[in-house]
Amino acid sequence: MGNLSEAMEKLHEFALSKGTLKAMPTQEEIAEKKRLEHDAIIKSWQAQERAKYFKASLWGDEAERSFTFQDWQPVMQGENEQTARNVANQAYKVMKELDGQLFNVMLYGKAGTGKTSLALAIISGLSEERSKMFVSLVEWRDMTYQSFHDEKLQQKLAVIEKYMREVDVLVLDDFGKETQKEAKEKVAGMLFRLADARKGKATIMTSNDNAVALANKYDNATLSRLIPKNPQHVIAMNKLRDVREV
Repeated sequence: MGNLSEAMEKLHEFALSKGTLKAMPTQEEIAEKKRLEHDAIIKSWQAQERAKYFKASLWGDEAERSFTFQDWQPVMQGENEQTARNVANQAYKVMKELDGQLFNVMLYGKAGTGKTSLALAIISGLSEERSKMFVSLVEWRDMTYQSFHDEKLQQKLAVIEKYMREVDVLVLDDFGKETQKEAKEKVAGMLFRLADARKGKATIMTSNDNAVALANKYDNATLSRLIPKNPQHVIAMNKLRDVREV
């Protein structure tokens, strides 16, 4: 019996040396494989969870857009080229800082200066670990009005607003575009509730108005929750020209 056992062991070793038989995995190897498979499933699920926020974005009249810092063209600003470079550099620094901690950001300037483009560049450059969402404030307002007598739209809007409260980084485009009467009523209430729910997260706002002009439309309680306290997080684009006219 002993000779047979020794012979079997030698045959097994020979088969292993010739590659005709694979070694049985150890318990540690089995556990490590299971751990890696589990981690892969969790990462896949987390990626899907993050993706759902961006898929729920409200783009307004335009289709889904994308923009990166490589797409920024300062030369289109002519004599303001260096200002355009400085603005992009500030936005890039904000993006790098946002990967470490979440805070509010504001980009303001007249129409066509690239505020929305730089906001998109910021969220495009963020780590994939950050969930992101884009919302046209005008589209959100219009959808709210339209949902009053539309139950299906109310349900859709409820999901969108839930995501707006939850997402790590939210772009609110065209902040302050509505009339003063609208701003002081429905929209002001919408923004206050949203801002209050987003404490500890990042909201990136684009606006044609600076903080002084916005103060004529919104109450201080709303603005204090949205306007960044750090001047480095306020990106002034008021010295740039409307490149859509070029």
